[in-house]
Amino acid sequence: MSWHERRFLGAVLIIALIGLTGCQLRPLYAGGAVASAPQASLPAIDVEPPQGRTEQVYRNALLFGLRGGGDGAPARYAMVYRMTVRSQEIAVERGTGTPNAYQLTGGISFLLKDATSGESIFGASVTAVDTYTRSSQLYANIRAERDAEDRLATTLAELTQARLAAYFATL
Repeated sequence: MSWHERRFLGAVLIIALIGLTGCQLRPLYAGGAVASAPQASLPAIDVEPPQGRTEQVYRNALLFGLRGGGDGAPARYAMVYRMTVRSQEIAVERGTGTPNAYQLTGGISFLLKDATSGESIFGASVTAVDTYTRSSQLYANIRAERDAEDRLATTLAELTQARLAAYFATL
């Protein structure tokens, strides 16, 4: 490489670095005044009561993620949600044709509202998938399905929390 080519390449690199200095990348949960919106807003979300066991697991995981295990701030936002969980056979035993592996597909559609006015602020949907296998033991099958539902609900809560944090980070 000649001297002129090196000089040209160096100039291009410097221009690219100067261009990147204008980017606004920052950690989502970083401290400081710039990124304080998610940290201040997430604990102030009141999540509606659950309708079933899987929704209770979802709600508990979400509240823990939003509040860090502590008490929440006074509610400035209310969140309503609808959960769907669908089970599908994905494998069968070779000899008997009995299903032995299942896939759970879950979805959450949620809407964040202002707690005082009831005005809709932000809405989104998240989906996740989990699998489990069945055996010839009844209790093991019940436990495997329940554990898969719990993992699915926890994953949906983490995805919901990430969507909410991303929303508040853009304010």
